[in-house]
Amino acid sequence: MPCTTPPPLAEQMNSRPVIGPINLVPSALMVEYYCTAGFDFVWVDMEHGPHTIDSLATAVPICIGRGVTPIVRVPGVLDWSVKWVLDQGARGVIFPFVNSVEDARQAISACKYPLTGHRGYFPNVAANRWGATLDEYPDRADAEICVILQIEADAAVQQIDGIVALDGWDVLFIGPMDLSASYGKLGQVDDPEVSGAIDRVREAALGAGRHAGILATTPDQVKRRVDEGFRFIAAAPDVAIVEQAFSDYAQGLREAAGR
Repeated sequence: MPCTTPPPLAEQMNSRPVIGPINLVPSALMVEYYCTAGFDFVWVDMEHGPHTIDSLATAVPICIGRGVTPIVRVPGVLDWSVKWVLDQGARGVIFPFVNSVEDARQAISACKYPLTGHRGYFPNVAANRWGATLDEYPDRADAEICVILQIEADAAVQQIDGIVALDGWDVLFIGPMDLSASYGKLGQVDDPEVSGAIDRVREAALGAGRHAGILATTPDQVKRRVDEGFRFIAAAPDVAIVEQAFSDYAQGLREAAGR
């Protein structure tokens, strides 16, 4: 498959918002359809989805071959999981549970080669998938891999100034459901306390000259968040899209059958 490595995601966000779905279903066919739909990235979810390293190893080259950015949410700030996904050629990593400055520092370091970080050296597969030489890949990886820190708890909001002061991250992604839950208000994302926390994180990211991201699943939500300054938009997960599509399709058939 020809390599059409997309531009770095941070570079794309400098000129426009980027939008991509959350891929939980470990299916090469699903990833292919996402890539042809016109999304900027595919978020392969290894936190809540049943992806394995094998399904990831299939998804990454499909995305790159079609000029779409493959990013991966790992289970947590765990060196072994970060190493796995980066060595498969992922061009972005989303870290959940970034609740402190130290969590953020560890996440960033895991994505960078020494001396900037502590990523282990074995670039052969990733370099091949990027169309890079072994000599080129380490510097390109440090510069191009999008480091996304997920802010989803009040503890992280309270330390946000220290988190944004670190070098090496690209996006602060707000998990609105978990963030609202941390205030005892699960799902109440427009509650003044929760929306105030969202505003604080967004403003901190933009004030640091970087980008803010959030979940937005409808056109109205996307427009609202883009107008607010968000440049990284995570769309609905595939299971929600498929569930709704199948339900609407079945209902239409039943109505046509007079049921």
